[in-house]
Amino acid sequence: MFTKGNYMSNKFLPILIMLTLSGCFLADNKIIGRMVIKDTITKYESVESQIELGDSKQKVLSILNPTQKDLQFNGKKRPEKYIKKSILVEIFYFRTGLQSDGLTTDDEFTPYVFNNGKLVAVGWISIGGAKSQGQTTPQTNVTVQHSTIVY
Repeated sequence: MFTKGNYMSNKFLPILIMLTLSGCFLADNKIIGRMVIKDTITKYESVESQIELGDSKQKVLSILNPTQKDLQFNGKKRPEKYIKKSILVEIFYFRTGLQSDGLTTDDEFTPYVFNNGKLVAVGWISIGGAKSQGQTTPQTNVTVQHSTIVY
């Protein structure tokens, strides 16, 4: 026999269980995502030495793209391209780092710059530096003994 209070708890119990499980799923999904990124970085590090300035875009992408194939869309950075002085400039970004802040920022990627299909630069200095960087977290590996304010 259902009482009003018993009926309400029976009605909302499945919803409560689903919400609880979805929270566990999201936490597990975040952990799995970090593991995929770490695996991607390891794969990248194992092949990056095969790349040399002057290599063709086809060669570079055939070596580096397989290392990034398991990343989800939010773990990637879209390539950019433009024409400058009749030269096609293409920039491809590869996941090479992971900050513990939970954000996806430029400093977690390495840009590869191609001019007319030839690799001419690797890294942020050639394109003016990363536009976004990871944020500090409460736990750091730096201990400060005395602090001085500099103006």
